[in-house]
Amino acid sequence: MNTSNRLYFLDNLRAFVVLLVIVLHGSMTYMAYAPEWWYVLDAQNSLFYTMLVLLIDVPIMPILFFLAGYFALPSLQKRGSAQFFKDKLLHIGIPWIFGALFLAPLSAYMIYYSRQVPMDYLTFWRTDFWGVMYQQSVYWFLGILFALFIVLALAGKLSSRLRDATQKVVLPTWKVYIVFVGIMTAGFFLATLFYPLDFWTHNYIFVYQPERVPLYIGYFVLGILAYLWAWFADDGYKPKPVSWGVACLVFGVAYLGVRIAFGAVLPTSAALKAINALFFNAFCFTALMAGAAFFQNFVNRATPIWQSLSASSYGIYYIHPLILYPLAYLLVGITLPLFAKWLLLILTTILICWGLSALILKKVPLLRDMF
Repeated sequence: MNTSNRLYFLDNLRAFVVLLVIVLHGSMTYMAYAPEWWYVLDAQNSLFYTMLVLLIDVPIMPILFFLAGYFALPSLQKRGSAQFFKDKLLHIGIPWIFGALFLAPLSAYMIYYSRQVPMDYLTFWRTDFWGVMYQQSVYWFLGILFALFIVLALAGKLSSRLRDATQKVVLPTWKVYIVFVGIMTAGFFLATLFYPLDFWTHNYIFVYQPERVPLYIGYFVLGILAYLWAWFADDGYKPKPVSWGVACLVFGVAYLGVRIAFGAVLPTSAALKAINALFFNAFCFTALMAGAAFFQNFVNRATPIWQSLSASSYGIYYIHPLILYPLAYLLVGITLPLFAKWLLLILTTILICWGLSALILKKVPLLRDMF
């Protein structure tokens, strides 16, 4: 079975989603109704960036979990469970631990620094960071992903059926889509009955949003199934960009309308939470399929720029908070039209992170093995 055409567009899709992560985090500085704890807040803000944040925030991490799952099984089968675990420990586990312990505090300290809270960094790291300010910045994703890889490695060790599984073309039906979205919606909704919407929590090891835990697992598993069912292969299922694009647009507008209707007040009734969960998950899934369809049909090539972005995307994701938040703070005191300030922040962050990733993280010994 020929699956050669899938690699370029999936790598390019992953790189694009990483750039969207930067757009998301940069836009939060300028959104109306921004979270009070956000690292840097600018007095200049607009409802436009609130809507942009609401839309981008929905699909980007599930897409990354899906892509991780899609490539995980063939990697496990090729290397075996022990080597697969060692590779993921070096590539994901160690960067996660280092980022959580030493880089996340730098991001968290921007909350104090940008608000002129009188506490030096070392005092902050020793005290408040391990209390009310604890977080893992963007490195939470690596922790959850590493846990999923460990579970997969153990499953591969215990199950010969999984180790020996081969691709077989299975064309999905609408029932598959409905069941998957239904399961994700149910898990999302049930979590919102016990936790506020968009709430972050942690147990010091893992940092997560409770309503999205089903999505972390579900989209990773869906990625594994998509590989086994030969989605995107030459003779396998290929999503159509027009139909999925229209569905994504419809559910995106519907979800945005629901969230705007809430205003600054999050839904409290079970009915409103259920409606929000349904549109959130319908938009999330259709965005994944529309993105995959678009990239397979129109960005399925390895141009020098896409190759470089794809190779550097992990490093870009990893270091972007260290560049983005200080730049956002520097721009607070600069008078510019809001769009110009936002664009300057996004483009400058992307270019600096891209350069650092390509020239340092991908070149320096040991680091290049991680990134």
